Amino acid sequence: MSNNLRQLREERGLDQTLQNLLRALTLNLELRARYRVFEFEASQDGHTDVAELFSRMRIAEGEQIAALMEGLHSRLGAVDIAGLVQSID
Repeated sequence: MSNNLRQLREERGLDQTLQNLLRALTLNLELRARYRVFEFEASQDGHTDVAELFSRMRIAEGEQIAALMEGLHSRLGAVDIAGLVQSID
C-alpha cells in the first residue's frame, strides 16, 4: 500500500492538496506500524507503562488515518480515478 501511495503522491498533475493528503497518510501508516514494534519492545523490556503509551498512540494514529482516508476519498471524487489506477499498474 505504501508504494502505491508514493506513486500516487509523485504523479504529475495532482494538486498540492491531494499530494499533502497522500504524504500525510503515508507518514501516518508508517508511524502506526512503528508504534506496534515499539509497544512490543517496551513490553519485552518490562516497561508496561511505556508499552501502554505506544498502544494508545497507535490507536490515536489509527483514528488520524481514518480521518485522512475520508479526506482522500472526498478529494479523489474530483479526480479521474481510472486514470490514476492505470498509472499505478
